[in-house]
Amino acid sequence: MAETLNLDFEKSERQPLHEFTEKAYLAYSMYVILDRALPHIGDGLKPVQRRIIYAMSELGLKATAKYKKSARTIGDVIGKFHPHGDTACYEAMVLMAQGFTYRYPLIDGQGNFGSMDDPKSFAAMRYTESKLTGYADSLLSELGQGTVDWVANFDGTLNEPKRLPARLPNILLNGTTGIAVGMATDIPPHNLNEVTSACIRLLESPKSTIEELCKHVKGPDFPTAAEIISARTDILEIYKTGTGSLKMRAVWEKEDGNIVITALPYQCSGSKVLEQIAAQMQAKKLPMLEDLRDESDHENPTRLVLIPRSNRIDLDELMSHLFATTDLESSYRVNLNMIGIDGRPQVKDLKTILKEWLVYRTETVRRRLQHRLENVLVRMHILQGLMIAYVNIDDIIAIIREKDEPKPVLIKRFRLSDEQAEAILELKLRKLAKLEEMRIKEELKELEDERKLLEQTLGSKQKLKALVRNELQADAKLFGDARCSPLKEREESRALAETDLIPTELITVVLSERGLVRSAKGHDIDPVGLNYRPGDGFKSACRGRSNQNAVFLDSTGRCYALPAHLLPSAKSLGEPVSGRLNPPDGATFEGKWKISCIRPKGGKNINADPCS
Repeated sequence: MAETLNLDFEKSERQPLHEFTEKAYLAYSMYVILDRALPHIGDGLKPVQRRIIYAMSELGLKATAKYKKSARTIGDVIGKFHPHGDTACYEAMVLMAQGFTYRYPLIDGQGNFGSMDDPKSFAAMRYTESKLTGYADSLLSELGQGTVDWVANFDGTLNEPKRLPARLPNILLNGTTGIAVGMATDIPPHNLNEVTSACIRLLESPKSTIEELCKHVKGPDFPTAAEIISARTDILEIYKTGTGSLKMRAVWEKEDGNIVITALPYQCSGSKVLEQIAAQMQAKKLPMLEDLRDESDHENPTRLVLIPRSNRIDLDELMSHLFATTDLESSYRVNLNMIGIDGRPQVKDLKTILKEWLVYRTETVRRRLQHRLENVLVRMHILQGLMIAYVNIDDIIAIIREKDEPKPVLIKRFRLSDEQAEAILELKLRKLAKLEEMRIKEELKELEDERKLLEQTLGSKQKLKALVRNELQADAKLFGDARCSPLKEREESRALAETDLIPTELITVVLSERGLVRSAKGHDIDPVGLNYRPGDGFKSACRGRSNQNAVFLDSTGRCYALPAHLLPSAKSLGEPVSGRLNPPDGATFEGKWKISCIRPKGGKNINADPCS
C-alpha cells in the first residue's frame, strides 16, 4: 500500500501565474539580449566570441605560436567559460576564421574551414587546427595591464574578462549579425583605415557632423570585390538613422565575346547563381545564352563564364536582367543595434558609435597608465630600500647575523617599510656588487622619468587624447589595408520583358474545324496529316515565328490576338480557342473560327495572304 505524502503548502511561496511567466520571460529575454546575441560596443564581440578568443590566449595560441587542434580550444571554452553546445561554439569559431566572412579574421585556421560556395562545409573540429591572428592581438595585448574588469565564470572557479581592451573599433571593422528576443542586429564590416581616420577626426573635432565623418567612412567594406551600388544619399541616411539597406552587385567583364563574372556579392554562392541561370535556360527564359561554365580555381576564386548565343546579343541588357532575377545583385539589411557603454541595447548612428567607443578606449588607456604608474611606484619604493641597504650594508649584515628577528629591527633602525625590509632580506650576496648598485641607480632614474611622464599624461586630457590618437595611427599602419568593395552608383537593374525572352523559332499555327488550335515547330510540316479528334479535321494554317502574335477572326468579324509561343504543342490535339479568349455573346464558335495571320512586331504579315 502506497504511503501518503503530507504536503505543507502554507510555507510555500504563492505567486500568480501571469506574474511568474512575465518575470521568467523577461529574465530570459535580457539574458539572450545581453549575454548571447548582441555585441558590445567596446570590443565588438558577443560573449561566445570573447570567450573563444580569451581561451585561445590562455592556451598560448598567439599568432607566433604553433597551430593546435580546434577540439582542444573548444574543450577549454565550453569546460571553463561557455557551458553550451560544442557544435554551436565551434561554428562561432569557424566564422571568425573565414576570410570571406570576416573582414579582419580573428583566428588563423589550418584545414577545411568552409568555402564561399558553402560556408558550412567545414570539417569537424577534430580535423582542423587553429591559432589567433595578428589582428587578434589588438584585442588582447593590454589584457593583463589592469584595463578591464574581471568576473567569475559560470561555476565560480575561474575569472574571465568582462570585456576585452580593444585598441581598434572592432564593432565596425568586422561587424556582426544576431537575433535576440524582440530585436536583432546587422552590422556590416568596414575598412580599418577609414574608421580610424574618422575616430581621429572626432578626437580632434568633437563637434564633427555625420556628414563630415562620412567623408572618412565612405561606406561598408565587405570581404569581396563586388560593387556597393547604393546611392551616396542612401548610405548617408543609414549612418544617420542606424538602419537601412545596401545593394551589392557582381563585377563582370567582356572577354572574347563572353561574359566573365569575377566577383560575387557578400555571402553569395557561385554554384547557386549558376543553378539560377541554368533554371531560366531550361525554362526557355534565356534564349540569348548558349552555355555557362564555372572556371573558378585557386588563382581565380570566382570566374563564372556565360556564353551568349551570338555576338548580336546586348550583353549589358542581358546582365541587367540577370542582376534583377538572380543573386548576382543582393540586398543587405543594416541595423546598427548594439550594447552601449551604459549596458543597454540601442540602435546608434555613426557618430554615437565612434564617440562611445572613444570614451571606452580613452578609459582603457587611462586604466592602463594608472596600472603602470602604480607598478612604477612600487618598484621605485623597493629600489629606494635597496639603495639604503647598499649605503648601510655593514650595519645591515651585523643586524641580520646578531638578531633572531632582524626584520622589525631593520624597519625601526632605517625607517623601512615592510616590503623594503623583505626585499633586503631576500637580497642575494652576488647583488651586493658595486656594479649592481649602479644598475639600481640607473633603473631608478629611468623609473623616475617614466613616473613623471605617466603623471603628466594622466593629469592632462589633451595628452591622453594625443596618446589615443597616436596609438590609433600606429595600429592603422600595422593592420590597415586598401578597400575591398568599390563604391559605384549604378542604374536600377531591369528584368527583360517576357516578349524579349521568347526564342525566335519558325512555327506553323494550325486551326481545326472545331476551333482547336496548336502550333508546330518549323514551316515544313503537313497540317492536314496531323492527328485530329474524331469528327474533327483541318481548317486553316499559317506560318510565322514564336515571338509574334497569332490573330483570329470570329463569326461576327471581331479580331483577337494570342501570343504564338503560348499555344499548345502540335503533339497534342490542341485546345479550344474560345477557352483562351472572351468573345461577345452571340458569336458562333465551332466551325466559324479561322486563323488570319501571324503579325510580327513590325506589323507586316509573314504569310502571303493579306490580313484585314
